[in-house]
Amino acid sequence: MLFIPTELLRPNMVLAKDINLFITDDFSLPLLRRGQVLNELFIKKIKFHNVTGVYIESEVSEDIIVNDIVNEKLKATVLCDIKKNFNQFKNNRGEVNTYIVDNIAKMAKSLVIDILSNDEILINLIDLKSYDDYTYRHSLCVAILSITTGISLNLNEHMLTEIATSALLHDLGKMTIPIDIINKPDLLTPEEYETVKRHPLVAVEQLKKKHLVSDAVLSGIESHHEKYDGTGYPHGLKGDEIPLYGKILAISDVYDALTSTRSYRRACFPNEAIEYVMGCADVHFDYEILKAFLKNIAAYPVGTFVSLSDGNIAVVVKNLQLNALRPIVRIIYPDGTTSKNIDLSQDISYANVTIVGMGYENPEFSYNR
Repeated sequence: MLFIPTELLRPNMVLAKDINLFITDDFSLPLLRRGQVLNELFIKKIKFHNVTGVYIESEVSEDIIVNDIVNEKLKATVLCDIKKNFNQFKNNRGEVNTYIVDNIAKMAKSLVIDILSNDEILINLIDLKSYDDYTYRHSLCVAILSITTGISLNLNEHMLTEIATSALLHDLGKMTIPIDIINKPDLLTPEEYETVKRHPLVAVEQLKKKHLVSDAVLSGIESHHEKYDGTGYPHGLKGDEIPLYGKILAISDVYDALTSTRSYRRACFPNEAIEYVMGCADVHFDYEILKAFLKNIAAYPVGTFVSLSDGNIAVVVKNLQLNALRPIVRIIYPDGTTSKNIDLSQDISYANVTIVGMGYENPEFSYNR
């Protein structure tokens, strides 16, 4: 299967994976199913729901497998539960109850167990963007990114579950902010920004009131917008004043936001988001935590097209945990034929060939097969 950004979708392409749409708080349904032949109407639907891109079937990539970091059934269940619990919080006028938090904790535990069961942890987060609702998908993505970062830091299972709980709850306070402020494409007014800056405190105030989670979980939620140089909010903490969970959540939160399509901008590809967060080392993010975070991120996800320094366009076949910048690729020539698989980290004849960008940006890129 091949990943095609939404803006490059064309009629007659065939979906290789479902695109999912939330119907109610506890029920999701595929917007389009695997095997569906795309037409102009279906492509408009995909664009309307801000889906980053989709996987399509192709003869040149029949053997390319995209492994999910979390199994599809658990993913769908967690997303529906997040939406149901967040909306219950909103309907309760910003008050939490034992049911909401217990359910979130169970989801966190399930995610940790599922991720720990993987033999190799390398995230192709593009596949998680096939769900339509940013708010709830973002919470799941931040949880997955935070868990894998915690694994790189050798946190025990209890701490991994705590960081996952913090992640699933980190934006709970946003449910009390008017939706027009959350989705505003323009710069926020000073008053609107002050409202947004309160969302970590809103969640913590409610959770602390009923003693529903540990202090470590609360500190993660409260500090996920703090920055290493002290310019963050709500308290302007700096350096080691910022709790561990807050440092982890801060990177995960920004990375997922960058790689998600919003109404006012396109999603960054993982390599672009990686470049951005690396540029923020020891400014916005703790460098040591950032290194742990990046160990599990695929800069060029399986099924995406990349441009090589020799002028060729290739599709990524497999990522390598120890060398994320030099995956196994397959060149796709202009006539539609392909090369053998090339391991950029081992093939001596390609020692001087590097990936210079995503293939979609190459003026020679055209995929209509």
